Amino acid sequence: MRIIGVDFSGANPETGKTWVAEGSLSDGGLLTLNSCHPIIRADLTAKLQSLKDPALAAMYFPFSVPGEFANYWQRSKVLDDGWEMPNLWSAAAHLTLRWDKFKGLQTALRLEKFKREPKRIGDPPESKSPLHTVSPNMVPMTFKGMQMLNRLWLDARKSNKPLRIPPLHPDPEQDSITLLEVMPGATLDSISIKRTGAKGGGAAELREKILMELRSKLNEWGIEVRFSRRSDLYQTCRANDDALDAVVAAVTATMWHKDPQQFRHPEDVDGIDWKTVRLEGWLYAPKKVVKKK
Repeated sequence: MRIIGVDFSGANPETGKTWVAEGSLSDGGLLTLNSCHPIIRADLTAKLQSLKDPALAAMYFPFSVPGEFANYWQRSKVLDDGWEMPNLWSAAAHLTLRWDKFKGLQTALRLEKFKREPKRIGDPPESKSPLHTVSPNMVPMTFKGMQMLNRLWLDARKSNKPLRIPPLHPDPEQDSITLLEVMPGATLDSISIKRTGAKGGGAAELREKILMELRSKLNEWGIEVRFSRRSDLYQTCRANDDALDAVVAAVTATMWHKDPQQFRHPEDVDGIDWKTVRLEGWLYAPKKVVKKK
C-alpha cells in the first residue's frame, strides 16, 4: 500500500512550505519511507490525482469549516439545505475572492456575532480553529485545502475512482484511495511524545529525538519504520520542522491502516449530530491509549 503524509501550506505566492513524505506499507506492518520533500500545491494535487488503490494519504489541514461559519458565509442554513463537505469545497472553488477576503468573512463573523473563533465538533481541544488567524494563520490553509479537495473529489467522480474521505465514508476499506485529515501534534501527544519546542532552526536535536521515540513507540502498534537509503530523512527532519510533520502524518496514516478503531471517531461521542459531522469533517487522531501487540 502506498502511504503519503502531507504538511500543507496555504502560502501565496507559494514558497515551498508544503512538504510530502512518501513510502510504502507491507502487509506485515513495515513502513518504508522513501522520500520527504517540498512540493507546490499544483504538483501535490497532480500526485494525489494519480494515486491508484490501495493508497492512504494523511493530510495536515482542515478539510472543512465550522457549520456556524458556513451559515454565515452562504447566508443560509446550510444543514437545512442538506449541505455536506463537498458542497463547501465547491463553494470555495467557485469563490472569486482571494483567501484574504475569505479571512475577512471570518473576522466579520467573529466580531459581529460570536466574539470568538468557532471550532468544529470534531476538533480536539489542542487543535486550532480552521479559522484561526494568529501563529499559525489557518485561514489560507483551510481555503486552499478545500479548493484542492474539490478538484480531487470531482476528478474521482469523473473517473470513477474508489476515493474515500472519512467521515463521508466512515467505514474503512482496504482497496481504496483514502484521504484522512490529521494533526501531527495530536498524534505525538496520543503516544506521549513531547513536542514542545520542536519548531524552528534551533530544535534539530529535539526533532531527531522525536523521530527516535516515534519509531520505538510504533513497535507497540506492531509497526516497524525504516528509512530508505535513497533519502536521509533524519537529516531532513532535523533541518526542517515541516518535514517532520509530513513524516508524522505518514506515520499516522499507517497507524490508521493498522487499527482505525484506535482513533477518535464521531460514533464515540454520545448524541453526535452526523449531519454536522458530514458538513464540518473530522480530525482523526489516535486515542490516548497505546495499543499493545
